[in-house]
Amino acid sequence: MSDAPYETVVLVTCAPYQGRKSEEVLEAVMSLALFDRSHAVVFWDQGLEWLVDGQSPAQGKNLSRQLAALPLYGSEALFYCEEHREAGWQAQPGSDVATPLTVQSIAQTLRQARYIEVF
Repeated sequence: MSDAPYETVVLVTCAPYQGRKSEEVLEAVMSLALFDRSHAVVFWDQGLEWLVDGQSPAQGKNLSRQLAALPLYGSEALFYCEEHREAGWQAQPGSDVATPLTVQSIAQTLRQARYIEVF
């Protein structure tokens, strides 16, 4: 985790492939990166499904490529809740897309953020 707090934390709590909602998440993150705003993305609870390798949605585009491209646009702080995965979460996140953080680290990140966007 970065030493400096993030101005904005995007907390992704929804599963992917929710129609327009999934697009809104990516648009919000890309906007923060485009305007060079300090930000982090935290995948929480059902949001861990965004990180599962080998996705094959029934409808829409596979989001894995878009997530993998986020660091190229300046969105490098991608995290997920380690305890959610360890608690038997069936969807195991890909290890190279996001970094695991403890609940305590996520809580600290949220407390230090100026803005929190929840999807």
